[in-house]
Amino acid sequence: MLGRAKGKAKSAAISRLALTGVAGRALFGTGVGLFAFFLVLAPSLAPGDSHHGLPAQTINRVVAQATPAVAVAPQNKSIQGPSLGISADPGSICAFQTLSCPAGVSVSRVTMWSDAASAAQVTWPKVQVAFVVETDPIDGVYNPTEYKAPYTCTAAKGIPAGLPCEESDGVPVFIVKATQIAEQIQAENPHSQVTFALIDYYGTNDQWDTDGGGVFHLDIGTFVPANELQTDVVATFQANVLSGGFTYWYSGWQDNFLHSSSITALYGTLTGASGLQWTPDTHHVVIWMGSTAPRDPSYVENYCVSPSFVIMWGFYSGCTAGTCEPSYVFTSGTSPLCEGWIHSQDGNTSHSIAALAHTSPDCTDAVGHSCTIDIIDLVNTATDPYSPDWPKKCPAGVTGCGPGGTTVVQDVIHILQAGCDLAVATGGSWNGPTWFTCKNGQQGSIQYVQHGPADTPNTNDPTLMAAFRTVSFGPIAATQVAGGTSQPMFVFMPHGAIQPAPGAELQPTAACQRGFILLRDCQVLPTIAHIGGIEYLAWNWSTNATRNVMYIGDQWTATFNVIATGPPFARVPVDACITFDCKVAGSNQVDGVYSWDTFVPYTNNTVLTESFPVAQINVETTPLPSPAPLPPPPIAPPPPALPVTVPVGAPILQVVTIGSNVGLGSVSLQGAAAGFLGAGFMRLSIRNRPMAMAVAAKSGAHGSRFEKVKGVDDNALGHFE
Repeated sequence: MLGRAKGKAKSAAISRLALTGVAGRALFGTGVGLFAFFLVLAPSLAPGDSHHGLPAQTINRVVAQATPAVAVAPQNKSIQGPSLGISADPGSICAFQTLSCPAGVSVSRVTMWSDAASAAQVTWPKVQVAFVVETDPIDGVYNPTEYKAPYTCTAAKGIPAGLPCEESDGVPVFIVKATQIAEQIQAENPHSQVTFALIDYYGTNDQWDTDGGGVFHLDIGTFVPANELQTDVVATFQANVLSGGFTYWYSGWQDNFLHSSSITALYGTLTGASGLQWTPDTHHVVIWMGSTAPRDPSYVENYCVSPSFVIMWGFYSGCTAGTCEPSYVFTSGTSPLCEGWIHSQDGNTSHSIAALAHTSPDCTDAVGHSCTIDIIDLVNTATDPYSPDWPKKCPAGVTGCGPGGTTVVQDVIHILQAGCDLAVATGGSWNGPTWFTCKNGQQGSIQYVQHGPADTPNTNDPTLMAAFRTVSFGPIAATQVAGGTSQPMFVFMPHGAIQPAPGAELQPTAACQRGFILLRDCQVLPTIAHIGGIEYLAWNWSTNATRNVMYIGDQWTATFNVIATGPPFARVPVDACITFDCKVAGSNQVDGVYSWDTFVPYTNNTVLTESFPVAQINVETTPLPSPAPLPPPPIAPPPPALPVTVPVGAPILQVVTIGSNVGLGSVSLQGAAAGFLGAGFMRLSIRNRPMAMAVAAKSGAHGSRFEKVKGVDDNALGHFE
């Protein structure tokens, strides 16, 4: 729609420039052309229509060659208060202050701590935001009726007649949505009370500004709340500077648009010399919105490749914009000649905008002792190296012209890098075109939105609105984290049978450390208090009420002994507390009191109370005495032998075998008998062996062979056979 070339054609064009030796003018005044840069960079230009601009990786690589790296500044978040902790050692003790349980000890040493050193997330109590709005032609106030406009897009290309091909809608969006912008900033920082002021600026009054313009103009000098901002913006800025509309009467290509008096505008903002009424003890933030480079040697702008009226009509002498900011007389002070942007130009280290943000009285009197500068670089011709507004025809002796030309790219990089550098140097944020990323990693997210007609501009620009919403309030050097209240700042409330050790056995101590130095007025001994018959301990950070305040970096530690006065004999909570883990462990508050850190955050007057976490301990008891062991039962007697019934008259023949031939006299019958008895008390009987007997059949006296006597008749009968 805007008639710009496709990405592939852009890449090819730059490649041809690189290969044919077409180099830019000296980079940073050194005489080193951009030929070498683009010889390397040409292959990295990705094809494809990105609608605008140089691919991000290409510009990043050029920037890396152009200026030294700058450290990343931390960003502002929401307050969380000090981190809290508690522990108990040893983890097992005997109940009833005895030593006879397996643990062998009767007390445990509890350590509590509150650490503000880890409170990296900080907010501010009251914040004053000064908008510094640039009004150069392509920031959204270009006057299409200005007769000195020889190079503009036409209605045939979708652009209203007389307007630039690529003009930002930044200024109209700010005018129409000032209150919404302010309310977004407030909503993103709910812990802070934010108020707003406004400054605008424009002309440089040099050869690139033939009509002149307001170098510095204070629109809203007293900070107002968000809901009043738009009314005041319309009544002052729009009514007085833009004649009630959206155009600057003398605004056109005949005026400065690649560089501006941004150094003068920021000097007047930071010093209060302009009459801006900064309030001490509030945080000071500046939000700069524009699309130009400062007059500083590090960010040279070459107008010979631009659509400037002076170049188009040949009324120029030289191509380079001024690099020395003229001195300016404010209502109550004068700025130095050649004030620098990041670094001094005259050897006085305080003579730069970056230094002024840390040294001016209005900044050092602020909370954090410095001012933060946030940068919003608008999307327009000055920040898009492929805008059709860059003329393809170069004046004699000039190279690198046209969309994607080497000198054009250099101009764009200097504008965007200047914004990045100042944001980093003051701890602020940067946002700009999506195709550019600062060296510290902050990437642009603002997309181009066509401006529309001059008198009814398009103000629906979501990415620009998001850029305002996400501005940073910056880092801090030191600020208050927690202030004392009418209650003790730190409390230990025991839980259940766990109690502070009595009397001298408590052995309490505490330490307050700030910057590795122990404070003398630290409350070392706790206050002993009671509630519901329960004794608990309490401390303040300081015994001096005026110094009872913790700052970033402060650390508080307290230690003391506890005992167990009874059951349960198990793992139990040491402290009464109310976090989720506390409830899981069985702990809770006691009559509304628990182990806490109570304080007033340095954001408002609302008292906050945070619970300490839970510590646990094993409570053991003395084992009951065991009964004396019983003697083992006596050995049971052997059971009686089963009797052997022997029928009467039926003797059992027992054969006794003698293993060898021995004399009868060697056999002990008593021993044998005893053996028989012991073997079973067997009753033995010997049955006579049957004998054969012959019966005589004769008369007379009979006898046997045993009875035969000498001289008796030999008629004896019977004998052993």
